Amino acid sequence: MSSNHTLPTLQTAPDKGNARTEAALRRLRQAMADIERDIDQHQGIYPFNHGRVTQSELCRRADVKKATLQNPLHKDSTRVEILSWLEALGSRLILSRDSVRERVTAVADDLAAEVQRLTLENQALRMRLAESEQLIAQLGQDNTGRKHETAPASLSALVTAIAEREHMPPIPLNPDQCKPGVQLRHYKGGLYTVVGTCLIEATLELGVLYKPLQGDKQDTVWMRPLADMQEMVSTENGTVPRFVVIAEAE
Repeated sequence: MSSNHTLPTLQTAPDKGNARTEAALRRLRQAMADIERDIDQHQGIYPFNHGRVTQSELCRRADVKKATLQNPLHKDSTRVEILSWLEALGSRLILSRDSVRERVTAVADDLAAEVQRLTLENQALRMRLAESEQLIAQLGQDNTGRKHETAPASLSALVTAIAEREHMPPIPLNPDQCKPGVQLRHYKGGLYTVVGTCLIEATLELGVLYKPLQGDKQDTVWMRPLADMQEMVSTENGTVPRFVVIAEAE
């Protein structure tokens, strides 16, 4: 919001002014300028009186009684200019509130998506932690009295599985994972949940029904052929699957 708006001159009826009246007008003009400045400094929002600028609020800021604007000296001059200023200011404040509401909504959507992403990552980390704790427990048991023996086959297999999973590339989606409730991550970062599978009438290909876990289209169901979802795509970090599973169905 620009602060370059021209403030009303606030003149009384001709030949009716006096020192007391001029002092009140100066305070009103100063209060109007202060209100404009407050709005500019708060991204288009008036920070007082629940965001509303009224005659009463202006008079409070100017230390002028509201009844003063109703007397013959001001009713058809000063009061008319103030009402015109308030109307224009009100329109600007409505536009600013709408803009702020849109920004807040967008931020909330982004935060919801980030919370969902972090929740899923936390679940994956908990699974890895449980496996690591299992490995530590088995190592501790095996280490007692058997420091120079070869680790049991089951323990070796567990160590190998964890090491391989830490270094293996993401595995593309497979048909058995296309169950309702399975959660996927797109290679660009979007999070989705599988609704189910279907047959594409024109080709009789297997299709996957899914919907986003974030954004403003969470109730919209999308469909892709399974073959498309299994594709590998080239990125600046190498070739990766288009979709990977990040959480199994509950």
